[in-house]
Amino acid sequence: MAARSIVILLMMTMLLPMVTAQSSEAIDYGFGAELSDNPEDAPLTYSYSPAVRAAFARSSDLSQYDNEQQQTVSQWVVVSKEKIGDYAPNLANAYIIDANFDNGASLVAELQYQTQIEVAYPLVSKTYAPKWTPDDAKFNDQWHLQNTGQTGGNAGEDANITTAWDDYRGDGIVIGIVDDGLDWQHPDLDNYYEETLDYDFCDNDNDPSPSYYDGHGTSAAGVAAAAGNNTIGVSGAAPKASLAGLLLIACSTTDTRESNALSHNRQDIDIYSNSWGPSDNGRTVEAPGPLMLAAFENDVSQGRGNLGNIITWAAGNGLDDDDNSNFDGYANSRHTIAVTAVTHYGEQSWYAEPGANILVAAPSDGDGEGITTTDNAGGGGYNNGDYNDNFGGTSSATPLVSGVIALILEANPNLTYRDIEHIIAHSSRQNDANDNSWGTNGAGHDVSHKYGFGVIDASAAVALAENWNNVEEEINFQSGLIDIQDTPIPDNSAPGVIDTIQVTDSIKVEHVEVIVDIDHSYRGDLAITLTSPMGTQSLLSEKHEDSNNNLNDWMFTSVHHWDEDSYGTWTLSVEDQGNGDTGTFYDWELNIYGTEINTDRDGDGLTNADEDNIHGTNPDDIDTDDDQINDGDEINIYGTNPLSDDSDNDGLDDGLEILVNGTDPLDSDTDDDGLTDGAEVNIHNTNPLVPDQDQDADTFYWFQDCNDTNAAIYPGAIEILNSIDDNCDGLWDEGFNQTDSDADELSDYAEYHIYGTDYTLQDTDGDMLEDGEEILEFQSNPLVYDNDSDLDGFYWFQDCDDANDQINPDMPELLDGIDNDCDEQVDEDFIGLDRDNDQLPDLVEYYTMNTDPLNNDTDGDGLEDGYEILTIGSEPTDFDTDDDGLSDGVEVYQTLTNPRIPDLDEDGDGFRWFEECNDDDSSINPNAVEQWNGIDDNCNDLIDDEVNRYQYLTFSSLTNNTINATQDMLSLSVGVDLTEEEYDAAGIAVYWYRNGTLLTQNLTFEEGPFNCTTTEFGFGGILCAGNGTIGPYTIKVVISDELETIEQAWEINYFVYHPPIIEPAEEQSTVSQFVDALSANLMTVVIATLIGLIVILLAVRMKQSKSQSLPSSPPPPQSFGQQMPQYQYQQAQPKYGEVPAAPDLTILDLSLIHI
Repeated sequence: MAARSIVILLMMTMLLPMVTAQSSEAIDYGFGAELSDNPEDAPLTYSYSPAVRAAFARSSDLSQYDNEQQQTVSQWVVVSKEKIGDYAPNLANAYIIDANFDNGASLVAELQYQTQIEVAYPLVSKTYAPKWTPDDAKFNDQWHLQNTGQTGGNAGEDANITTAWDDYRGDGIVIGIVDDGLDWQHPDLDNYYEETLDYDFCDNDNDPSPSYYDGHGTSAAGVAAAAGNNTIGVSGAAPKASLAGLLLIACSTTDTRESNALSHNRQDIDIYSNSWGPSDNGRTVEAPGPLMLAAFENDVSQGRGNLGNIITWAAGNGLDDDDNSNFDGYANSRHTIAVTAVTHYGEQSWYAEPGANILVAAPSDGDGEGITTTDNAGGGGYNNGDYNDNFGGTSSATPLVSGVIALILEANPNLTYRDIEHIIAHSSRQNDANDNSWGTNGAGHDVSHKYGFGVIDASAAVALAENWNNVEEEINFQSGLIDIQDTPIPDNSAPGVIDTIQVTDSIKVEHVEVIVDIDHSYRGDLAITLTSPMGTQSLLSEKHEDSNNNLNDWMFTSVHHWDEDSYGTWTLSVEDQGNGDTGTFYDWELNIYGTEINTDRDGDGLTNADEDNIHGTNPDDIDTDDDQINDGDEINIYGTNPLSDDSDNDGLDDGLEILVNGTDPLDSDTDDDGLTDGAEVNIHNTNPLVPDQDQDADTFYWFQDCNDTNAAIYPGAIEILNSIDDNCDGLWDEGFNQTDSDADELSDYAEYHIYGTDYTLQDTDGDMLEDGEEILEFQSNPLVYDNDSDLDGFYWFQDCDDANDQINPDMPELLDGIDNDCDEQVDEDFIGLDRDNDQLPDLVEYYTMNTDPLNNDTDGDGLEDGYEILTIGSEPTDFDTDDDGLSDGVEVYQTLTNPRIPDLDEDGDGFRWFEECNDDDSSINPNAVEQWNGIDDNCNDLIDDEVNRYQYLTFSSLTNNTINATQDMLSLSVGVDLTEEEYDAAGIAVYWYRNGTLLTQNLTFEEGPFNCTTTEFGFGGILCAGNGTIGPYTIKVVISDELETIEQAWEINYFVYHPPIIEPAEEQSTVSQFVDALSANLMTVVIATLIGLIVILLAVRMKQSKSQSLPSSPPPPQSFGQQMPQYQYQQAQPKYGEVPAAPDLTILDLSLIHI
């Protein structure tokens, strides 16, 4: 486990940000990981119970551990949201890591700095000894079970157990003896021993047998449950209960080991009996660690099937050192039952510590008598015998109570651990009744700081348990930290520091915890007292010899307020009762545990909590508002306000209305007559249950009012000018002779009584003339409206047009043909004016020309009105006088046309006549495309310019440029894609040439075939004179107009054949014929070949010359092919069909012969 924890911690530290390693200065993480005072820094730790949290705060303070304690440390407990090390027992989010004191303190400081843990404390090894047993004379009888006075004590001062044994002896109940071992083979202990439940926590095995001299646990076991009625030895308090030894204190221990022991087999072990604890020297303040406290909490909440384990604890034996059980954190836990000891006289044993935490006392030694019980068998232990006659101390009292609890659980197995505490508190017997430590708390319980609720009474306890009803679910009040601002504690000065807290929860109290944080140089000087709202005092600390410093997060507990009501003010006082030492009180907190109660202290039918939290009434005063109706009746019966003696504010107390007058305390006017019940009773002496009439509802009843039918007439009303005595003083309209309310120079009285005008209005008839003006100045009728119909400030008699507010004596004259200023002249201010400087007087423009006298270009056509009228003759109010779409200004200044004569576009091509060359033809205009038609289509003064004539022409094509001159006709043509009209207009001429000789001027050229059998002349004669292929001849057509010439040429070869005259002979084969022909014409072939070569050279040269003379833009071939007609040579019918055809010489691949 150690290696694994170290590896985990090393890995965590390696995850530190790299910037830390690179920092020039090491971070000071501090030393240790104390619990922060801020809950936000440690939410997990603050989620634990206050006791566990306080234990963490106390244990994490490393300053308390001396060198010897530090040397024992090898492990730490940390609280973390992530798993670090091994799980700690009993406490969620708590883990154990391996580290010694110094290394661990540094490590946990760093982890806390990185927020990986909240708090940490070292597991300091402690050595506990059994509670010390006094060395009194022995007594060999078990008087603690039945005291008949046999030891000289008081008869009856025992556990009163024999009657209980008649029915219950602890059968089926298991008591775990947590001690230095248990001799489980002792003949008086082995009868019911549970060897499957025991454990040795020192040697970590299942044999809790004690060392030779360790007899404490064996003696305690005998007191609790030695077998009875077996003819040997002694009997325990529960002689049939089972025992389980849990060896713990025979070696040093830690918080972990203790926690494991107190949680061992918690479902099977019912009672954990503990007769051990911290030193009782009066100077030790020591508590369990967080894990042990968590074990306590888990025991009581989960053990015994969630009913809770019962944990008994020895209260301590340090009385002779002025020790107090409340300084033992084991014995003062609210989850343990602290047990003190009394003698056979029923008095406090000389060693038994007092404490507000002690619940019960039990008989033990202390006055010369001892407790007889078992000892280690066969030797060792206390006296080398099987039995011990001198056992005692709270070590003996505690297992005695554990045995009695076994009887209680047998009587009622369904009891919870809190039920056990209640039964003990209610059934214990008051002993030493005259001792001044006894007091009665607010719930009527007798309780003592020495004895708790008294001596355990087994018979009373089991009788109470048999029919006990489980207590209600535990609730609590937790004050949280109460900061008292580091208040100094005055040295040796009463009353010291006093602080209070108001608890508004009403809880039936069981346990009270007080956690204090006090620093004091001599804490033994401090007397700390808690006082409940019911006046019960818990002495938490009394003056004693203890020079140690501080009470750091120390938790005191008290059972002295059992069954009291927590509601009210709790007071904590801290008083220094010694000289020369001072301290500081930092903070404290109060935790109260118990069940919910609903008490009614004042008997008014309302619970205290409801009065305080809901109604706000005084829970100690039955009638908070002193109206003679108690608070409960006011709320539950009458619905009145218990905080107000007059709920309806009518001047009568609620009690008087309910009990005397019979009126409604929630209705201020019970008879609804407008008079409050109080006024009727206290002032008018009228019956508040019978309505008194005020017919006009003016709040004056008939006997007070001079007119009870008019709400406006009543005593004290304001006198109005109305000929009525409004205020019932016997006068009417008094005071209005001198008033002029409307300031119109007429008195109110005169207006109302003489003129009939409204004295509150200056202008009664609303004609904007004051009544005084009309009467005193104009002598007009102030009741008849004088018109100013147009509201221009001039009445009809002042205005020349009272229907138009723009015409009155104050208006400026306008040029509008109207007398605007009412001076009986029209437009007189405009004579001789030409304000727009257009050479036309304003009056002429307005009256004659109808133009705008303020705009020199009325129609906005770019010509001044005067210029249009006087010079051009155009209309000044018409933008386009001739309606030709051109403004008058454009025609005058731009087109230089007459604005009075329309300039049209006759052919509708978008160009007016002056913009184009032919306004009769819409196809002729500046935007037209020039055509080959002998016309200037685009009006640029050029005819057929830039026209591609080739696109209009098509030429014949030949599939073979060699023709048979005697059989075929040569037909060539040129097509012109123009109408006849266009053709003529363009002036086109066509010329056909052969080798420069004009042939014809038609669009076509045709010749042949030639009849060489007759005499041919001209070109035909030339051809017929030859034989074979003759040519090529260039035939050219020339197309021209006045601007451009176009040429197209064809190279034509002619083939002429003259068949020989053959005598009739035998028919030869084709080959023979060919050979004969070749032989006959050999010379001709040779000559023709030479001539052909010369002709080819000349043809190449001619083609080069031709290419230079052709136009730059020949027609596209595809256009040519599409438009040109398909020509073919027509074969003439041979005249001589009997003559054999000429041979085909092309098979010889000879060059053609041209002539």
